[in-house]
Amino acid sequence: MKRGILNLSRSELSEFFAGRGVPKYRADQVFIWLLRFGKTTFDGMANLDLSLRRELTDLFYIFRPRIIKINKSIDGTIKFLLELVDKNTIETVFIPETQRNTICVSSQVGCSVGCKFCNTGHHGFIRNLSTEEIVSQVLIVKDYLELWCSKDERISNIVFMGMGEPLLNYSNVLKSIELLISDEEDCVSRRKITLSTSGIANILKIIAKDLPCRLAISLHAPNNRIRSRIMPINNKFNIRDTLNACSEYEKHHEYLKITYEYLLLDNINDTSECAYELLHLLRGRNAKVNLLQFNSWDGCSFRPTSIGRVINFARILEKGGIEAPIRARRGEDIMAACGQLTSN
Repeated sequence: MKRGILNLSRSELSEFFAGRGVPKYRADQVFIWLLRFGKTTFDGMANLDLSLRRELTDLFYIFRPRIIKINKSIDGTIKFLLELVDKNTIETVFIPETQRNTICVSSQVGCSVGCKFCNTGHHGFIRNLSTEEIVSQVLIVKDYLELWCSKDERISNIVFMGMGEPLLNYSNVLKSIELLISDEEDCVSRRKITLSTSGIANILKIIAKDLPCRLAISLHAPNNRIRSRIMPINNKFNIRDTLNACSEYEKHHEYLKITYEYLLLDNINDTSECAYELLHLLRGRNAKVNLLQFNSWDGCSFRPTSIGRVINFARILEKGGIEAPIRARRGEDIMAACGQLTSN
């Protein structure tokens, strides 16, 4: 039975070649063809021997999900509904901006964390994605937009902020990150990849040292009372647990500032008192707070905070010395914004 070559790490493919008497450096060449040039067959890998190309064709396949539907927002955001081999579906989002192009990838089909404000969790959890299913989201977007080898219009940022909790699929997520940053000629560096987590503290502590990217924490509240109300995961890993795990990450990545995501919900976590409490909670940390406005979806009772309160919240944090940008809503009209992704 053929294997998905994008499920292998660079070292795993190198060892596979070595076991067959093929020089290990051939693995680097294969991944350059796959990740820099977007090859979907082995035939066109011109610097590989014909016999090796034939052997690779016999033993491996190069996975691409099937595009079922594409939605385009008035702001330029594009949402892809992708079908996997088992007919499960996921959503991936491309966000173009003046200075950068970002792909928001999913790590699971659905999500088991169940944040009350998130449409993904509302629909439940089905399964983890494999490494090839994660990496191929980036590849299929580049296929569709013809971004291969383009120096002017290329992918500059990848964020694990789509469907799912990345740390509950950390083995495949970490392998996919290592593949995406392994090509030094590619445009995505480890500083331009961000993993967003609701705070699975026990796992974050274990992998903090080796996490090869930036970290974003979905905090969304300044105290456990509010956070447990909107994020049930807080009953298992509370704010103290999460911040202790963040300290472990900071210990090994002093040059990378942790981003704390804070979704403002009307009359729940958006008061001046909450802002001052958050300021006290994060004081002394190398932190940035991304302020997010709630994006509505059918069946959710939460309401977005008024822009006046959002601005007031940001001013309090910034006067206290914490960078607090208000993140622009992108793709809300096509249900592609934060907290809106599902599988349909």
